[in-house]
Amino acid sequence: MIPRQSYEWKNHRITYVKHPAASPKLKEKIVLVGGWCSSADYWKLNIAFFQQFGEVIELDLIGHYPAEILDYKKKLTLQEFLEAQANAIWESAGEKDITLVGHSTGGMAVLAIAALFPGRIKQVVSIAPYVHGPVRGPLKLGILGLRANLGMFFDMGFKLGKSIPKVLNLGFSFGVYNSKEFHSNPEIKTFIEEYYPQFENLNPRNILMILEMLDRADIRPIVFGNEVPVLILRGEDDPVIPGRDVEELERTTPNVKAIRFAECGHFVHLEKKHAFEKVITDFFISKKQSRLKKSFF
Repeated sequence: MIPRQSYEWKNHRITYVKHPAASPKLKEKIVLVGGWCSSADYWKLNIAFFQQFGEVIELDLIGHYPAEILDYKKKLTLQEFLEAQANAIWESAGEKDITLVGHSTGGMAVLAIAALFPGRIKQVVSIAPYVHGPVRGPLKLGILGLRANLGMFFDMGFKLGKSIPKVLNLGFSFGVYNSKEFHSNPEIKTFIEEYYPQFENLNPRNILMILEMLDRADIRPIVFGNEVPVLILRGEDDPVIPGRDVEELERTTPNVKAIRFAECGHFVHLEKKHAFEKVITDFFISKKQSRLKKSFF
């Protein structure tokens, strides 16, 4: 097993794992960042694919196990969140020619970081990115509780929820297009069984602090002047991220290519794994050819 490395920046401890490229000749550096409620090993089914292009760095999303927010009393801002995530990227991957891949909240982070640091980022793949608040639905109650200093009730509810048998299956079932088909996949069954012990370690207060930050967040002003090649992937039947939010991002952000997957929910990289890999391969190859043409002329 490859050991995790740890990095501290201000109020955050972040960890990462470096997976070597499939061949020493492959020089790309690809950083993977998961979404809200992700934890270590979230990208387990996708790492081998990305290793065909270069070194793969599996990086915690801020506040998500094994990462920690060290002081719960400090309110988390979008600026601090992005600064912490960006500094963890520089620590783990260097500061040049980085490919960023993120899902959901991680998809939001990689879009914003690329727009803020175009000289360091080569290209971005953003899967079902969160775009802006407010957070809607039952989770809003947890946010209001935290603001009223009643976050302990969310902590208790989250811990209770994790104790429900197969709660992780229920979470995925909500987000995917075809729950029966998804859970009948032997690869997915094994993935969830092996991932569950990591998921159980999520810190509820850390998760709630990230959620409260997302309620106030809006990356549209940040990505408006984006200069980095971006591929946005999303399912047409995503029940988590409103389609209109992503469509607005696709229309107003420069240098964006957007692909929608039919009969697919929030987890494109798991639900449509082979199609996902084909689209990314084509994107990487096209951008490499484009750079070669520019250097030739």
